[in-house]
Parts: sequence; structure tokens; C-alpha cells
Amino acid sequence: MKKVLLPLILLFSLNSINSQENYKSLLIEYMTAQGQFETFNATIDQMGTMMGVTIKDENREEFTNDVMGSLIELLVPVYQKHFTVEDLKDAIQMYKTPIGKKISEKTPIIAQETMQASMQWGMELSQKMQKYLE
Repeated sequence: MKKVLLPLILLFSLNSINSQENYKSLLIEYMTAQGQFETFNATIDQMGTMMGVTIKDENREEFTNDVMGSLIELLVPVYQKHFTVEDLKDAIQMYKTPIGKKISEKTPIIAQETMQASMQWGMELSQKMQKYLE
């Protein structure tokens, strides 16, 4: 029984790991098609500017791979709760259409522009909420 059970457990574990890696690859493809990495890069650049940090060109690729890799690890379980493999494949196909490409192209620009508006709105919201604390 042990001789049969151990290989089955190993096979299941390897299949699960392989499935996780396939989902991660698909998620990366989806996020690339959606333009999310450009948005994340713009956010990183903006944070660097705010903090006075400049990442040298020779370190940029290593830094980006590191932070994006850790982000993907955090996002895989979140996306898996909400999207199946087929959902991601369908979304990737949508982003290959003309409107999908336009959405992907404009998303980083819109995100950057809305970040400023969101900060302003947050300040206004904070001021309005102060009235209710008194």
C-alpha cells in the first residue's frame, strides 16, 4: 500500500506545482496583455521620485524582475479565487482585439492621471470626515 500511495502523492504534488506554474504563466500573459506591468512600472517610477530614489539602468532589470516576481506570487492566489484558466484565456483573447489593445495601451496613462485625482479626492474626503469626528 505504501508503495502505491507514495508515488500517487508525489504525482499529485508535481501536478499541483505544474498547474500552479501554468496558472502563473497565464496570469503573467494576461497582465501583460492588459497593460498592468506598464502601470506598475509607472507607479514604481512615481514612488521612486517621491522617495528621491533613482534606480540605475544596469540595476533596473534585476530590480523590476524582483519586485514583479514577488507581486505575481502574491496575486496568483487572489486571481485564482476569481478567475479560472479559461477566464484568463478568454480575457487574453479580448485584449488582442482592437478595443482590447486600446484599453491596454490607455490603462497605464489613465492610471497615472487618476492617481493625482484620487489623491486630491482622498484629501477632500479626509477633510469632510473630520467634521464627523468632532
